[in-house]
Formats: sequence, C-alpha cells, structure tokens
Amino acid sequence: MICNLISVEKDTYESLQQELVELRQVVASLKSTKSSNSLKFSQQQMGVFIESIPAAIAIFDGQMRYLLTSRRWREDYNLSDGDIIGRSHCEIFPDIPHYWQEIYQRCLAGSIQQFEENIFPLGEGRINWVKWQINPWYKDSAEIGGIIIFSEVITAHKQLEETAICHRQQAAAQLQEKEQFLRGIYDGVTQPIFVIDIVDNKELRYAGWNSATEKITGINNAEVIGKTIEYVHGNVEGQEVRQRFQICIETGISIKYEECLTFQGQETWWLTTINPLKNSQGQVYRLVGTALNITERKLTEEALQASQHFIQRITDSSPNILYIFDLEQQRNIYANQEIGKLLGYSNQQIKEMGRQILPTITHPDDWKKIVTHLENFSNAKDGEIYEFEFRVRQANGEWRWLYTRETVFNRSANGKINQILGVSTDITERKQAEMQLQLQAQNLENTLRELQRTQSQLIQSEKMSSLGNMVAGVAHEINNPVNFIHANLIPASEYTQDLLRLLELYQQHFPYPPEEIQAEIIAIDLDFLKQDLAKLFQSMTIGTQRIREIVLSLRNFSRLDEAEFKDVDIHQGIDSTLMILHNRLKAKPNHPEIAVIKEYGKLPLIECYPGQLNQVFMNLLTNAIDSLEQSFIGEQGQIRISTEVCDSKWAIIKIADNGLGISQEILPKLFDPFFTTKDVGKGTGLGLFISYQIVVNKHAGYLSCNSIPRQGAEFIIQIPISQS
Repeated sequence: MICNLISVEKDTYESLQQELVELRQVVASLKSTKSSNSLKFSQQQMGVFIESIPAAIAIFDGQMRYLLTSRRWREDYNLSDGDIIGRSHCEIFPDIPHYWQEIYQRCLAGSIQQFEENIFPLGEGRINWVKWQINPWYKDSAEIGGIIIFSEVITAHKQLEETAICHRQQAAAQLQEKEQFLRGIYDGVTQPIFVIDIVDNKELRYAGWNSATEKITGINNAEVIGKTIEYVHGNVEGQEVRQRFQICIETGISIKYEECLTFQGQETWWLTTINPLKNSQGQVYRLVGTALNITERKLTEEALQASQHFIQRITDSSPNILYIFDLEQQRNIYANQEIGKLLGYSNQQIKEMGRQILPTITHPDDWKKIVTHLENFSNAKDGEIYEFEFRVRQANGEWRWLYTRETVFNRSANGKINQILGVSTDITERKQAEMQLQLQAQNLENTLRELQRTQSQLIQSEKMSSLGNMVAGVAHEINNPVNFIHANLIPASEYTQDLLRLLELYQQHFPYPPEEIQAEIIAIDLDFLKQDLAKLFQSMTIGTQRIREIVLSLRNFSRLDEAEFKDVDIHQGIDSTLMILHNRLKAKPNHPEIAVIKEYGKLPLIECYPGQLNQVFMNLLTNAIDSLEQSFIGEQGQIRISTEVCDSKWAIIKIADNGLGISQEILPKLFDPFFTTKDVGKGTGLGLFISYQIVVNKHAGYLSCNSIPRQGAEFIIQIPISQS
C-alpha cells in the first residue's frame, strides 16, 4: 500500500524538494539581514547576538584567529568555545586545502567569496559538505580587521540529493525496483511524511508515517496504523488537526499552513502541506501530508522582531524627528514618535494626511524651498548630507523652526533615488534668540541714530564743541567694550575649536564610550552643536564689526570744523578738493579716467566757513565719483563744475555728473540722516545730511538736487556772498 502511495505521489515529493530550497533561501535572507543589523551593536551585544543566532557564524582577526563563534558553528564543527578563541583556524583544522587558505587571504584583502557547495575536511578522514560566504570586516580606521564566515552544513541535504539521484537512476533502469526505490525515499528523507485514510464511515485513520516522523514523535509507524487523529495528538490538539484535514477533504485541493505541535514534551513549529488523493469518481480517499520543521525560522523571526523593537525604542528615545521619506509616494513611510510630540498630531491624524503632510504643515513662505530641495535631491550622491531650515505648523496653530539634515537612504533597481533618510531638530528657541539679538542690535542702532540726531540738532544751535566731546566720549565708551568683545572672539573661537578637536580625538581613540556618555551625546545632539557653534561665533563677529563701524561714523561725525567766517576764494577750495581726489579721478583697470570740466564764472570772495564748505565739496564730489564708478557702461564719466553770481547777492555752485542719476522715489529722502543707497559698509548716510546742515543752517543758503534717470544728477549750492 505504501509503495503504491509513494509511486502515485512522485510529483508531490519533487514539490517538497522545491519547498525545501525556497525555505532555505528565506532562512538565508533572514540570517543575512540579522548579521547586517548585528554589526551595529557594541562588542558585548555582538557577542551575545552571535552566540544566540541560529546560524553557523565565526569572526576572525587578520591572522585568522578566532574572535567570536556562534553555538551552531561549534556544533557543526565539533568545537568548544574555550578551545578555539584566540587560536588559529588552520591550527585547529590542519587538513584545510591550500586553495581554501588562498581564499581566506583574498578576503583579508577586501574580496567577498561564496560557494553553494564545497567540501570541508574535519580531520581523521571526515568531511562536511558546506555552503558558505566570507566577508571582510572593517575597523573604525577603515582598515580590514579580519573576516566573517557564514556557513551552513548541507551534508544531509547533499546525501539526500545523492540518494534521490541514485533511486531515480535505478527506477529508470529497472521498473521492478521502483517499490524499493520509493520505499528508500519514504523512509530515507529527513522530512516527516504521513498518510491518512478515509474509511467507509468517513472516519480518518492514520495509514502510517515514515521513519523521520517516528524520530520526531517518538512513536513507531506500527503503533499509529489504524489510529484516530485524537489518539495520536490528544483531544485538544487533535480537534485542530482534524479541522484542517476536513478543509482539505471538502475543498479537494492541497492546503498549506503553519502549526505548533508538541512531541515528546517539546513544542515545535511546522510548515505542513496536505495533498488529497482522489479515486476514479473524484472522491478524496486518502491524504498525504508532509511537514517541514520551521522552528529555527520562527526563532529567527522572533529574534528579528526583538531587534526591530530594540531599534524602535532607540529611535523613539531620540529628541529629534527621525523619518524615511518616499519620493515616489511623497510621504513618510517611517517616522519615530517625536514627530507626533512636536507637531501635536496623533498617529492617526499623521497617517490620514498621507502625502499631504508636507503641504499641510509647511509654512507658505518655505514651501518653494522644500519643492526645490526635493527636485534637486534626484541628483544627490550616496553619503552626501543636505541641510536646510524651514517652519512647520503645530496642531495648535503655532509655528516651529526645524533644522533638517537629509541623505540618500535607498535606490531603486535602476539606481534612481526613491527614499530619503532625514533627521529634524527643533531650533525654535535658537531662532527666537537670534531674532532677540537682532532686535537688540536694531535697538542699539536706533539708539545710536537717535544720539546722532541729537548731535545734528546741537550743530544747528552752534554747540558742536560740547556735542563733539560728548559724542566722542560715548563713542569711546562704546568702542572699548566692543573692541574687548571683538578681540576676544577670535581666541574664544580658537579655544572652542581646540576643545572640539580634543573631543574628536577622544571619539577616535574611545569609539565606544559608556552608555551614560552616549545618552548625553544624543541628548545634546553633539554633531549639530559642533556645527552650530561655528555659526554663532561668526554671527557675533559680524555683529561686533557692525557696531565698530557705527562707532567710527559717530567719531567722524563729531569732528566738524568750528572756524570763524572768512572771505575766501571758492574756486581755490574746489581746486584743493579736486587735488585731494586726484587719485580717484585717474583711470583704473575697470573704468577709464573721469573727466572734470570746470566752468568757473567771475566770483568775488565769499564770506563762509571754508573748512566746512570744503567738506561739502568733498562729499558731493565723492558721491559723483562713486556713482560714475558703479554705473560705468563704456562711456567716459564726466563731472561738470560751474559757478556764477545771481542777483549780486548769491554765489551758485553746480556739481553735475553723467551717471545713471537718482530715481524720483529717492530724491525726497536724499538729505535725511543715515539714508544711503550704497552697499553695507560703504557709506554711513551722513555725508549729504551734514552737507545740508552746513549749507542751510551754517550759511543760510540752499542745497538741492536735480536728476533725470540715466542722464546723471546735478547738485546746486546757493549761499550768500556776504553773511552780514
């Protein structure tokens, strides 16, 4: 009967063989994944992990001495941990062929080697058929520290294959040996096979099982023949088994399922396949079952789940948002719980947002930045870090600033980036501090501007002497602490860099600090702190430099001429000013010489403050030169100076240039204090304001400007010939 059964089920056996191959591929994939994850653990955790993993793994140093082995490795090669750690692999197995040793050396040089089938000598004439892979492992210095060997003993599988081949050859040669051949398979395979007969009253009775089943259950084949399901498995477990058998009978198709069974007091997991056999009327009269022991796979899955849970706990304990963003789906496929804490949304709300989460929470002014960043990321290289800052809206409507660092996480089969790994840090407090600092700087500038306005009012009331002393004193008092701060920023920055370099040396020489230090590194986000510290010093340096420039403007503004009225030759004052500016009028590499055209009229001696009036000429001519240098487009610049007498009472001086001119919007503000169109650091905005004060308030005259865009500007000074 068994012979006929196995003969009919030849295809079923071949199907089982394919299932065995697929299962080994799954287990191999799980082992590979587990090994990759384990390399991230500390050395102690690595030892525990390697010891417990249900795979044959050994780690060697550069001299092929044992560092770590799994329990499975020692069992497969009949070794004990105390005998091999620190000993040479070739010393323990002196019969290893020379070509194996050559493979070890290639892997120690950086190669990765693997074989599906190979013979490993165990000594004393014994061998194992093994499937193995060798990978180099690397130290923190990127040097190869040794190799890792992943091994799977396939001797039983190899023997099974050879036995199966032998039986097939015998069956093809002699039909009469077919029953013996199939009986050899039935009793020789390591996989349990059992047969269930359906008797006349629809009752299910065991027709027998093979020796592999006998070994696992501890029950001889003869003891189960004719017995019910409940007799073999017990009432509770038997009812569950019977229900599955009934499904196969009622549907008439093969079923496959996982089940946990207890044999000889030990729970084991099985992948069971039930195949129905039908008679000529299409009725199921017999069930043939095969079972594959998947206990090892189940244990591996549980270990993998525990590892994933461990990693999840680490990511959830981070104070930063960790996420994986899928470019194709346009949504986060993973994010730790910090994203919900920061934004104030529940996990369900975040899930419902889906691919709309970014448009929903991103500040409108920052959205274009995000879109551009995602578009540019398609050209990113592996390992590159992309940084940017943007604002997000919390559930309560408040805005928070995030500093984000992203890198490539995964690519598709064609090399296209499809996933991004990102870390976001809440920098709202830092941003608020920066804005507060800017506000304080602005308040300081306003205070200084107000002080300068007070100074200009004192000029009008001819109290420049006392005001000059006061402004010089204030400038001095401000300048001293600012210079102290500015001078100490450089050594402070250098000291900080020295400390950071010392910290990097500690990290290089002590890459695995105690857990308390590791926790503090995560808590303070050390990498971000090191980057942000340099930015803070740069911001403070720029701020103190700006204050120093303002102080310098104050001190220059306080040095106004206080000489008495004198009768002077205006033309001589203009010529003296032009002489001082002669170097600026000469040709430069980027523009030609500026031509000065004098159209002097007949002027009498003018009663004025000569030094102050010369300052007016200096300011107006300097502005004209600046304008011509900035607006040069190929045509030679010209400055035209003309003088004349009007109504015998007024002296008129006109200074015009052929630059780009001044827009009508700017003209009304031209003589306001601190107004300037020059770049930051190139003008204080006091030149025309002081000139206006000198001409109008000190000389009772008029100062105006006429300008047509792209046709130049003309300043007109009109002062009395005699102040009496």
